[in-house]
Amino acid sequence: LGYTGKLTAEEWATYAGKDYSLDAYVGKDGVEYAFEEYLHGKDGKRLITTDENGKITGELYTREPQPGGTVALTIDIDLQQVVEDTLASTIQGMIDKDSNERGGAAAVIQVGTGEVLAMASYPTYDLETFNQDYDELVKDERLPMFNRATQGVYAPGSTFKMCTLIAAMEHRSTNPKSEFFGRYLYLPGEIIRDQGVFTKYPGFSPTCLIWTSNPGVTHGELTAQRALEVSCNYFFYELGSRMTIEMLNETANGLGLGVPTGIELTEKVGWVTDEASKKAAYGETGVNSQITAGDRVLAAIGQAENRFSPLQLCVYASTLANKGTRMKATFLSRVVASDYSSLIKENSPEIMSQMEIASTTYNTYIEGMRKVIEGGEGTARSHFGGPKDLDTFPVKVCGKTGTAQHSSGGSDHGAFICFAPMEDPEVAVAVYGEKA
Repeated sequence: LGYTGKLTAEEWATYAGKDYSLDAYVGKDGVEYAFEEYLHGKDGKRLITTDENGKITGELYTREPQPGGTVALTIDIDLQQVVEDTLASTIQGMIDKDSNERGGAAAVIQVGTGEVLAMASYPTYDLETFNQDYDELVKDERLPMFNRATQGVYAPGSTFKMCTLIAAMEHRSTNPKSEFFGRYLYLPGEIIRDQGVFTKYPGFSPTCLIWTSNPGVTHGELTAQRALEVSCNYFFYELGSRMTIEMLNETANGLGLGVPTGIELTEKVGWVTDEASKKAAYGETGVNSQITAGDRVLAAIGQAENRFSPLQLCVYASTLANKGTRMKATFLSRVVASDYSSLIKENSPEIMSQMEIASTTYNTYIEGMRKVIEGGEGTARSHFGGPKDLDTFPVKVCGKTGTAQHSSGGSDHGAFICFAPMEDPEVAVAVYGEKA
């Protein structure tokens, strides 16, 4: 929601000439800031007359004061409460268990409209005591005033793998030296064998996680659906090796990753793996800014320099559910007059971009994401209660887990995205936990 405060001298340049007085209160953060133009009314003016003792003998409004509008948000307040409480209890439970401070975020979006139904960041602060706690809050190393949902950028880990699969199934090879020249980089049903250690490039040999934990053990022969179910890194290393970084990044952008979500709040957009992001990460010395085959392969599993916000991941999940149609994320439902007598603005769903995704591609990744939940080795199966509870679960959920390495110490970050129902998706969800 954010908060309000008195206009500062620095802010006056923005509000001068817009019917603001020097001592006006304005939105400073959150939706209070985002929708200031609707929430702020207009001061009235009145002419008063007094006698020689200063007593008012008459008054006349030369301009009636006008109250600001009422902004109706897209937030579902009951769902918001559940998301806030569950995020807080889960993150705090991890802190209590190992004493490592961490944060997290969650977002829920309506697939067809882009409306944000719930969004939370933890740790956070209490609006009721915000002013009293302000000095303490700004010094708190846990960053309770930092909105991780819109301003935190993190590696997506394996939640990125649907993007890699779509890029491979929707692009033809243009490299004459490639065995895939002239055809799509991955064909429906193609089998790729997990060999544990990826040895296509000399001096670069990443392993599949199952091999890392149990040397000699692999996932064997895999279709794309099976590779998503068990989150096989080797499979996606192979897909990454078949494409250019431009193919991968173009697909990521089309799905909502590394581009603005359109949300009214201040957001940090994040970035894909390219020469600019690599240069920003490593500088001119030590690591060449050019993208190597290794960068491309690691980017394909959501590592390298890929960094996105939890809200972007939710938009991504929504776009996957929407078969490539990316909606503008929004908190604004409508604005009405303060007395509800008239409608000032009705917000309409807005398409930000549209990617052509073939039905075979859509069916491939949606079936794979379903196997993540219900498959015998689905990486999220246990979190949905196992076979017994899945039989009675009211909706079919399609999801993807992600584990992301980072450089800040402690255990890996954890991510999860999903949408439901599978047959006709209505909501998309993204959850991110630091050191989870």
